Amino acid sequence: MNTVMTRLVPLALALAALAIPAPAAAGAHITVVNADGPGEGFNDPTPAAPVGGNPGTTKGQQRLIAFQFAADLWGAALDSNVDIQIQASFDPLGANVLGAAGAAFSIRNFNDLDAPGFPGGETNTNYHIALADKRAGTDLLVAVNVPGINAATPEIVAQFSSDFDFYLGLDNNHGLKNDLVVVLLHEFGHGLGFSSFMSRTTGNTPGGATDPFLNNTLDGSTNTTLAALLVPPATAATRLAAIQKVDHIVWTGANVAAAVPSTLLFGRPELDAPTIPSIDGSRYGTASFGPPIPPTGVTGDVVVAQDGVGVSTDACEPLTAASAAAVRGKIALVDRGICGFVVKVKNAQDAGAIAVLVADNVGDNPPAGLGGVDPTITIPSARVLLATGNAIKAASVPPTVTIGVNPARRAGTDLQDRPQLYASTPIAPGSTLNHWDPIAFRNLLMEPAINPDLTHNLIAPFDATLAEMHDMGWFTDADLDGKPDATVILDGCDTRVENVFAGNGALMADLARSWVLQCRATSPKAFERCFDDLAKAAKHDDVINGEQSAHLRQCAQAKGKQGT
Repeated sequence: MNTVMTRLVPLALALAALAIPAPAAAGAHITVVNADGPGEGFNDPTPAAPVGGNPGTTKGQQRLIAFQFAADLWGAALDSNVDIQIQASFDPLGANVLGAAGAAFSIRNFNDLDAPGFPGGETNTNYHIALADKRAGTDLLVAVNVPGINAATPEIVAQFSSDFDFYLGLDNNHGLKNDLVVVLLHEFGHGLGFSSFMSRTTGNTPGGATDPFLNNTLDGSTNTTLAALLVPPATAATRLAAIQKVDHIVWTGANVAAAVPSTLLFGRPELDAPTIPSIDGSRYGTASFGPPIPPTGVTGDVVVAQDGVGVSTDACEPLTAASAAAVRGKIALVDRGICGFVVKVKNAQDAGAIAVLVADNVGDNPPAGLGGVDPTITIPSARVLLATGNAIKAASVPPTVTIGVNPARRAGTDLQDRPQLYASTPIAPGSTLNHWDPIAFRNLLMEPAINPDLTHNLIAPFDATLAEMHDMGWFTDADLDGKPDATVILDGCDTRVENVFAGNGALMADLARSWVLQCRATSPKAFERCFDDLAKAAKHDDVINGEQSAHLRQCAQAKGKQGT
């Protein structure tokens, strides 16, 4: 079959390589390419004091250093013998967009171009170009011999917002700011493989072909992979309907499945409403203000709040005396709209409510969170579906509801404990399908919104992102011979430790590499000590056994003697 490459995003005409120190030993070499003009973005000359391990002295330099730092983290986690280039720029993107990145090309049927010994790709399957290069063992942008495309053509295109005051430090100590490194790790993840090429607008894919993401995605309500929905009699409408099935679109890859038990915690946010079966067990969105829902939940009769002005149930004004008396000691139900969420909750709090449910005014599903800031709010609140609000209002007497968690289910899995992807009604073209479900907890890097508790770690038990990459086809290959590593190899040292899942659900190779990243130091002895401590702690926690610990530490000692 003929190789087919599809250009996915426009490329800037003029590119300039950034002058940055080469990363320390990494499985994949990822280079950031500057597409900004003079005085903007990476070239912004605004003076800046070094922050959080970022030594840049201008805003542009600090952005550049943060970009390469995030690229190096990905490079250290993945293996490829083909350089990956990320074309990047900073531009005004508006109030709600932090950034975006994606593969510049998809490619399929490239196996006739593979280097000897490399596995290539599945037939009639669209691959992200960086992943295809890794599996082909060669730079396909050169091998396809298409005019205007060559080794200097980037595999990923990224655009980030100049409207945001990002935290540019490298230490994750971001406070109330958005951590640029976390945002970069998220967006680079899309460009490397955390996304399907299926259009969320048309339901179609390049050439009608599947991709590794769709192959790992299941409609749990029908037990049908989304890849199977590319085959008639299924239609584009069938596919678009599937990705709106909230709580039913799940990931089936074995690597993520191994990471789920240690990564996603029990305690799914749910309403307990015994007298209203239609909403019993339904989801809610949490608030960014006020105290969190306590582990034991908040139980009370739910009373509709009334402020007597305009839409009288929106609580945009202080509640009437009668309504205040009715909600005192109860859970107040208010309607979304007109004013901010913190205004509604504060008015209900002032009336004596013990908690607040904000009912949506549109049919969106799943319920989003509640945004806003007000340190004087001392009661918990949550957002519920329009249908949930209507069901409560239709009750003949105020129903007793618990805003709590279901301790028998993980936050982010279905009834069969499979990790959920983000399905939504209506479809959000920039978010639906290509993210984990935002109900997941621990919060995951590849959810549709960036949460403040995210770290720079890609593996279990902190995250499931690298596990997803392995499911997509980014197999570990430290010696770059095109074959998955059977044992853990650290800088050429074969530890003889089988590359299987550790007790926390991460692959042994990923676990060892994460320790190397944590232990980077100028002193070899300090590196050895750090690695020893991490390996011994993992043995103590039953993540690895004593033999694995000893072999890993032996190779780390050799690495320490050679210098890091």
